[in-house]
Amino acid sequence: LRGLKSKMTMAGDGLRPTMAEPRPDGRQAAMLRPMRCERGVLRRADGSARYSHDRTTVLVAVYGPCEVKKRREELERATLELIVRPPSGPPRAREREMESLLHGLFAPLVVTTLHPRAAVCIIVQVVEDDGAVLAAAINCAAVALMDAGVAMRSIPSAVALALGAGDTGGADAALLDPCRAEEAAAAGMVTVACAHTLSASRKDGPAVALLSCSGRLDPDELDALVRLAQGSHDLICEFAKRALAQGMAV
Repeated sequence: LRGLKSKMTMAGDGLRPTMAEPRPDGRQAAMLRPMRCERGVLRRADGSARYSHDRTTVLVAVYGPCEVKKRREELERATLELIVRPPSGPPRAREREMESLLHGLFAPLVVTTLHPRAAVCIIVQVVEDDGAVLAAAINCAAVALMDAGVAMRSIPSAVALALGAGDTGGADAALLDPCRAEEAAAAGMVTVACAHTLSASRKDGPAVALLSCSGRLDPDELDALVRLAQGSHDLICEFAKRALAQGMAV
């Protein structure tokens, strides 16, 4: 496990670093932060996980298949419910947006036809947000769903990219897996979730399953940013699979 952690922190080796100067935490531009994952952390949930990207920490509980309210019942498939809670206080617009994005990502990936007239509920608790919280929530939810034994067509993974502030924005100044200070200084933010589709060859690489953008972004640079994110997909999925196989923190 120690070797895997080292490999994770050096994930940028295959992603073509974009800046020579190290970041405040010592990483190069295309390096991920150290990650930690624990599964089965909540006894009363059918599946659960705690996932950290350095100080950014998310806790996810999965319940179901379970009873669904009559007004939300679907005859041919399970109803997927998403709830996102902030570190403190009531949910706000940001949490509602995260709920919508997470539902749009996982609804086609979860095999809901196996459990008609039931519900699968995913509750995301943001413990601490030090940047790239949406990506951490996606990675954590994927592990929690697998821990619950919920069938999925593919395992998604996600990373965030911060685009340089001022006139240096764009793919040439992209920072992989930014902390909160880097997000605040960035001209734009992109979160990319990838998954291998059943119809695609592994040689084709993972397909983009979710793309969330904010701030200033040149459409001509989007392909380069997506390729940067796709390079981390297999590494993050392997990290999640090891967490499940070990049944302990990694």
